[in-house]
Order: sequence, then structure tokens, then C-alpha cells
Amino acid sequence: MIVFDKVTKIYGPQDVLRESSFTVNPGERIGVVGPNGAGKSTIFRLITGEEDIEAGEVIVPNQLTIGYLRQQVPEEVGEIGLLAFVLSGSEDLRRMEADLHRLQEQVAETADPDHLEMLLDRLGRLQHEFEHRDGYGLQTRAEAALSGLGFAEARFDDPMGTFSGGWQMRAQLARTLLAVPDILLLDEPSNYLDLPAVEWLQRYLSGYEGTLMLISHDRHLLRTLAKDILEVRQAKVTRYAGGFDKYQVEREARFGQQEARYRTLSKKREEMERFITRFRAQATKAAQVQSRIKMLEKMEPLPELENDDPAKLIRIPPPPPSGHELIRLEGVGHRYGDDPWIFQHVDLRLEKGDRLALVGYNGMGKSTLLKILAGVMPPAAGKRALGHNAVPGYQSQEFADTMPPDQSAYRVIRDAAKRNIGEQEIRTLLGGFGFRGEDIEKSTGILSGGEKIRLAFARIFVNPPNLLILDEPTTHLDIAGREALEEALKKYQGTVCLVSHDVSFVRAVANCILAVTPAGIQRWPGGYDYFLEKTGGLKAMGQATGQATGQAKNPETEHAADPKNPPSAETRADAPPGLSGKERKEVQKQIRRLESRMQKHENEIEKLETRQAEALTELERGEITDFATHQKGLNELAGQIQAETREWVALGEELETLQAKIE
Repeated sequence: MIVFDKVTKIYGPQDVLRESSFTVNPGERIGVVGPNGAGKSTIFRLITGEEDIEAGEVIVPNQLTIGYLRQQVPEEVGEIGLLAFVLSGSEDLRRMEADLHRLQEQVAETADPDHLEMLLDRLGRLQHEFEHRDGYGLQTRAEAALSGLGFAEARFDDPMGTFSGGWQMRAQLARTLLAVPDILLLDEPSNYLDLPAVEWLQRYLSGYEGTLMLISHDRHLLRTLAKDILEVRQAKVTRYAGGFDKYQVEREARFGQQEARYRTLSKKREEMERFITRFRAQATKAAQVQSRIKMLEKMEPLPELENDDPAKLIRIPPPPPSGHELIRLEGVGHRYGDDPWIFQHVDLRLEKGDRLALVGYNGMGKSTLLKILAGVMPPAAGKRALGHNAVPGYQSQEFADTMPPDQSAYRVIRDAAKRNIGEQEIRTLLGGFGFRGEDIEKSTGILSGGEKIRLAFARIFVNPPNLLILDEPTTHLDIAGREALEEALKKYQGTVCLVSHDVSFVRAVANCILAVTPAGIQRWPGGYDYFLEKTGGLKAMGQATGQATGQAKNPETEHAADPKNPPSAETRADAPPGLSGKERKEVQKQIRRLESRMQKHENEIEKLETRQAEALTELERGEITDFATHQKGLNELAGQIQAETREWVALGEELETLQAKIE
């Protein structure tokens, strides 16, 4: 049980927590939410003992193990290999394994019957605990976690230093999860993940049985994983029971009550102040004036409003008129220098009103494709053509780096304008994105992540586009900011093409999906849920980026290529590719063969596990005379189970890919 009892935490002049109290019981699944900078990460550091408090008490049982994923990339990872780094997070299991080997050696060497009995008892209990915690399956689980997070098997032994910061964070996540701690503290675990990895993480955490505390702005993770919500806001912590959706309803109701009370008190205060100002100089009203002055002094102060007004002020101006077709790619391919092709032969057409989301593993070329669409990078092959009156507006992942840190928000907008623009028009535009009064003079270097996002949007719309191209626009936004941007884009009458790892955001905004896969690039109409339904989930996209061939196929051209077989309603430009009857029968035959092979492996695993359980029972009962031989047999059984399991998993992935082809 984790207990915060009237905890106060202060940074300089700011109260991060003020007499905050809450309890987290064993096995609970808690989502921790609140505006950026509210103190969510501070709560985690107080739980781990990394920071002290000014008042109150934080109680965490000493015997519990804690796994803590921070937002920062590990400073020193050295030359340790990827898989070895992930395994290094399970030191207790590795120590247990070393203790097993040491006890085995002692048992083999001792001749004292009494001492042997004691050693066998200790060994049996340790063996049982090691088996219970799946020590023999540690490496298999590590490899599965790395694959689920998008790492190619060919890179499992590569040094950590050869991976980018984002991929190092993924490795850190795998390392934290693999340890299976009693308490799991995850601070924005989806920040560096693409959509397939977010989906994998959600499935993994659904099966975690310990105490989970999750700081996240990802509504999909919060909605599917959290049973209760802790909201950190204005130095207070409020607990909501019943999950994320119920929290949102209760939060809005609370905001409404606060705003109503604020308006009532404000109106009453204003009426008293007007009376005092009007009749202060009249002797006949002196008593009444003094009475109201005393009432005003005794009146409670106006309550602080908790609603995120600035973040919700994202009002996108209407787009300029355009033709039906906004942009077209013909035979586009790209690679850097003499490196392998990232993609080839891409034919893509965006029409007025399309809201296209690119999904796929990181490293597959999504951002590169957006840059080509935006015109900031020429393709290495093929052609990009803009439609009639098409005006692109592009926001990159590196948007913050393109704004000088010493410039004010006002000057950023003024310098970005491609026409003469007056001060009032700039102020009105900035006001539409939450910058009011003196806020427009803030330098970009001191803006929060959410403020920079809003300024980047304002910079785009100073020259109103009708084709929005957005690369990870939600990364630095909290929940309120994501909801505001989501609503603004849903109302936007222009065309949108975006990349985002926020499942809820993509689900709400996109009306078609461009799947960037190792096998190529395919367009699916109907939004994200339709895409998942038809592909059997993102597993059909290929499990590792290292399998990418660089070839890109597009169903838009594949079906139109044969004049003898014109596209039907099911195979027109926006539809996924189908199979002929002969091809379908061949795929079904392959599926049956795979299912048969998987069943054989399942049967073999069951037999091996039965033999393993019997051998462990014999060991625990002290029925073994030749301990060394018996232990060698146990190790061989564990290795055989691991090998059979790997084969079964590989066949299962191949089966899922084939099944997706005929759905």
C-alpha cells in the first residue's frame, strides 16, 4: 500500500503539492493525469525516495520492488548489447540463477547427509521460486518484448550506443517491464512509441498483475488500463473512481460548478463595488456604503478556476478554396545517398476533405513521406504535383527548433506572414490559439511544449492553408490540448495528412489510413477501426522494422494496372487489394499447414512441461540420488521448452499475416 498523508512539496516559490492525501492499494491500476508541470512526475520521485517533502508523510512498504520508467533517456548505456541491457534489469532473477548454480555445485560436492538434506531443501525452494517467476523464460520474454516494441531481431546484439535516443527509451521500457516489479511506475511510456508499439504495450500491461501507476496523456492507454484516476492540478490531488471516461464526465461537471460559483461571486462583488463607488460621496448613503465595505471585506475570495482555458483555445481559420484534388504523388520513391530505398513506386492522391493518417513502425519512412508531400524535400524518384489552388501548411517534429528562442510569439507570426499584416490581425490570430495580452511578448525559449505547439499552428495559419501536413502534432500536448486540437481538426473543412502515435487522436480525426509496412504502402478507407478490423490489427504490418525491403506497393496502382480486369467496387483506388479464388485457396492451404505445425509444437511443449513439473516434484521430495544428472536434465528441459516456444511464436506471427490476407 502506498500512502500520501497531507504531503507538501515546494520548489522555490511554487507549491507543487499542498497537504495532498491519497492511497494506492495493492493491485490497483491508477492513471495519473493533469496539466504539464503540475507535479505528476514529482509524485513518482517521492514514491521512489529520490526527493524529500516539506511536510506530511509518504509510506511505501520496503519489501516491495519498484520498476520506474522515467521520461529521460539513460545517460550512459555504454557498449552493452541491446538484449543484454534489457536482461540486466532483472538482477534478482539473475542472482537467483547464480545462487541455483552455486547450490548445485555444493550439492554435488558434499558428502555429509545432514548438510546435503539442508542444501536440497534450500535448492528445492529456490528452484520452485525461480520457476514460479518464469526464470527459465526470461530471455524468451525479453526477445518478445523487444519484438513487440519494434526492434529487429537482427539488432538484438547491437550496442545500445548505436540506437537513437527514442529507441534507447524503448529498450529502457522493455527492461522495466521485464523485471515484473510489485509496483510499476510508468512516466509517459508512449512518448517514443509508434502506433503498433502502443498497441503492444496496451496488451502487455493488460496482463500485468502488480500495482500500476501510469502518467500519460494517451487517452487510449488511460481508457483501457486505468481503473481509477488521480488528477494533479494546482497543488492538489483528487481521486476519481471508475476509470477515465467517468473521470472526464465528473471533471467537466466540477468545472461547471466552479465556473457557476465564480460568476455568482464575481457578480455580487462587482455590484457591491459599483454601489460603493457611486454613493461614497453622499452623506445620506454613508451607513449603507460602510455596510457594503464591511461585507466586501468579509466576502470569500474568488475561487481559482481549474479549467484549461488556454489549451482549449485552438480555433483554426477556414481554408481558402481549392480544386477537388489537393496533391498527387506518381511513382515516388526515396532513399538517402546510396542507402537502400525506404520506399518506391508510391502513387497517392489526396482529395478535398480527406483526413489521412499514416500508421506503421518508426523507421519505415512516414516522416520522410510527409516531407515530400509538404515540398520541403524532393523525392529521389517520381513526381509530386499540387492541385489547383492547393496551399500546403506543414508542421514537422522539429517545429521548436525552427523558432528562434529569443523571438517573441508576436514576431514569430509577423516574420512568417507572406503578406502585409497589421498588429491587430496578429493579436486576433494569436488569441485564437490561446495567446492573450502580454503572452504575445513571451519569447519562444520560455514557452511550454503545449504553448509551442499552439504557436506553431498559429504560424501555419498566418498564411491559411487548405492542406495541413502534421508530423506528431500531439507530442507535447496534455489531454486538454489534445482534445482541443482533435475538435478543431474535426471541424476543419480543409484536407489533413498526419502522423500521430495517439490512438484516440487518430481514431477521432482520420477518415482513411495509409499503412506504411515492410511489404509496401497501402491505403485503407473507413478510419482506424475499420483498418484494424480488416487487417486483424497492426500485426499484419510486419513485426520488425528490420524486415523492411524498401519496396512500396500501392493498391491504387496495382488494381488499375491491368486493362483486362478493371477495378470493381471492392478494388477501386481506395480499397485494399483482394485475392483471386486460386490465390485464396493456396493461402488457406498454407494456413492449415501452419495450424498443424503449431499444434505439434503445442503438444510437444505440453509434454516437456509435464516432464519438467514431475522432475521438480521429485527434487522437492528429496527422491534424487544423482543430483547433478537430474539438474542437467532440468536445464535441458528448460532449453527445449524455450526452443519450442520460439518456434510456436514465429509460426503464430506467420499465421496472423496469412489470415489477414483473406479477411
